Amino acid sequence: MEFSIGTCAKIDQVSMVKQAEDLGVTHFGVGEGPLLFSDPYQFLALAARETSTIQLGTMVTNPLTRIAPVTANSMATLNALAPGRTYLGIGTANNALRSMGNRTAKISELMHAIEVSRDLMAGKRTVHKWLGQDREVEFLDKESGFYNVKDHIPIWVAAGGPRGLAEAVKYADAIVYCLGPNPDMIKLIRTRLDEAVANAGRAPGSVKLVSLSWFYQLENGETWEDGVTNGFGSGPISSCITNSGLMNEHRDVLGDAIVDASITAAQQYLGDPTAADQPHYLDTWAKYLRGLDPKHRPIITKELVDYWCLYGSPAELREKTALMLESGVDITQVFLSNPFTAQRDIDNIGRSILAHA
Repeated sequence: MEFSIGTCAKIDQVSMVKQAEDLGVTHFGVGEGPLLFSDPYQFLALAARETSTIQLGTMVTNPLTRIAPVTANSMATLNALAPGRTYLGIGTANNALRSMGNRTAKISELMHAIEVSRDLMAGKRTVHKWLGQDREVEFLDKESGFYNVKDHIPIWVAAGGPRGLAEAVKYADAIVYCLGPNPDMIKLIRTRLDEAVANAGRAPGSVKLVSLSWFYQLENGETWEDGVTNGFGSGPISSCITNSGLMNEHRDVLGDAIVDASITAAQQYLGDPTAADQPHYLDTWAKYLRGLDPKHRPIITKELVDYWCLYGSPAELREKTALMLESGVDITQVFLSNPFTAQRDIDNIGRSILAHA
């Protein structure tokens, strides 16, 4: 079983990557948030020295906080430290840019960054559009050990919506999508992904589907409420925000109840962006991944937790993971939204899921 773990980069917890590798986790990614977390590439470089088999990557970077040649260099440098076991996870961004008060990247900006990064990481010369100019770029010394452009670096694209999916499959080795253990939602995204791959003229199965779920193992006597409080916090609301537009287009497949619940939760969480009393963005993001804000607790219902989260007893976790794979997921992935409890969660994933795979 291919199983991926993501969390934020916390530089004094690099040892958790070796912990994950020893327990059978195949991929480990860390997010990028310049005002929020440790630098992902420094974290991954240290992790590369402590591990030998696990795949290491970003989850995810974006095309605006780092321009494409810088991203390509960072990945190719990591690939020199961990040859053949790196991957570039990239998307339009959420926390990295919104926490600085800026917009997320446009699809066109994302696609150009992917194309340039892909070519550079393969040792090719390509054209980079930057500062209003088109300029040829290429790594200038590929033989002296500065970076590794010989071993392929897969590209994982965090995509949402039909346009993003259609564009991403032109370049991606994998698509990352917010999904929980619901067969209807998984099969819908699997079908849309396969159609997009075919329309792009790529071979069937050439682009993997990577689910992104929120994880918590219930201990004896705990309920789903404990999963929210002690585990994934407001994570499922992120899945609602990401998917509400697409879900609204497929009410016939998914059902009105979960579509309406997801849209309502997203709207309640985001609030009215035109309100005069909006808090400063730095104050808002200061709470990110630092415990559950009590005002968000009523938004998170059991219906949403069941739909978007991989949680339950060890037996239920194994059953839900198997269901996701049977429904069309290629790589199961969880994001551990609380770095302070990540080591506990990794141990539970290894003992309860991977040890029985």
